[in-house]
Amino acid sequence: MVRSDILKKLICVLLCTFVLMGCGEIEDYSFSRDDVNDFLASDEDYTGEDLLPSVNESGTIESVVSSDTDEIAEEKEEKEIYIGDLTFEEYEALTLEEQDALRAEERAKVTPAYEDEILHDYRELYDYNNAVIGYIYIDGTSIDAPVLQTLEDYEYYLHRDIDGVESEPGCIILDADSEIGIGTRKEGYLEGYEPTTIQMVHGHNMRNGTMFGSLLKYADASYADSHSIIEYDSLYEKRSYEVIGAFYSQIYPEDSNEFKYYTYNQLDSKEEYDHWIENIEDLALYLRDVPYQYGDEYILLSTCAYQTEDGRFAVFGVRRQ
Repeated sequence: MVRSDILKKLICVLLCTFVLMGCGEIEDYSFSRDDVNDFLASDEDYTGEDLLPSVNESGTIESVVSSDTDEIAEEKEEKEIYIGDLTFEEYEALTLEEQDALRAEERAKVTPAYEDEILHDYRELYDYNNAVIGYIYIDGTSIDAPVLQTLEDYEYYLHRDIDGVESEPGCIILDADSEIGIGTRKEGYLEGYEPTTIQMVHGHNMRNGTMFGSLLKYADASYADSHSIIEYDSLYEKRSYEVIGAFYSQIYPEDSNEFKYYTYNQLDSKEEYDHWIENIEDLALYLRDVPYQYGDEYILLSTCAYQTEDGRFAVFGVRRQ
């Protein structure tokens, strides 16, 4: 035990000496045999913490080392991880393809851990195709289908059926920039996978009424009153949204200053929310007497319309359950 303690003390002396010399505060640090013998003969438990003031009683070295340590700690604290090991700024610097690939990779890591929590109603669908992330149903309409999402090519299932076979109706899909959420509102969502403020859901306007073929009926406020509840479940929880209104719009050129409703998924500030909701309300054909406010979750169902080139029609609602 004595030899072990002596060895530990010698190692502490040598390591701390090299650290101090590496800081550039001293060019040479030597000690005599008597210094070592006196130090080793002491009964004190040595951790190395008291070496700094013993080398320079002015405290210069001590302050430099602790300052460096504080800076490293602050840097780690300031680096708030957004996804993977990247900050939001680092994530934004990636190309869209790189962002999609990273999100797909990270989602693949976390989803299996939650597979046991998938609702019984959707277990078979998920096992059949892991791209299924939810289900949408509106009573009294033809809208009754699974919702799929792929991050690397988010329109993949918009032009294919659930088997991946090319199909004109395609599937109903969730926008790549929308996150439906892993977990539940009651038990909490997995950090980084909370539902986005807006669930942007796309589907084709089929003449036979399938997919979102019946969505344009919501241009009539009375129809909305009688079909006001949108059941939109994730794999993990039942959800319902109440229709607020509907509007016509279109896809605009990227350099256009027109309000592009289809680019909004996450609203992180009251300012962003106010800008979004004011523009949505301006577009609305009607606004039902439904309470909603900043901090609520919303759904927006979007489909093609033919009132203009690249026309769109959308129904929007607020989460109730």
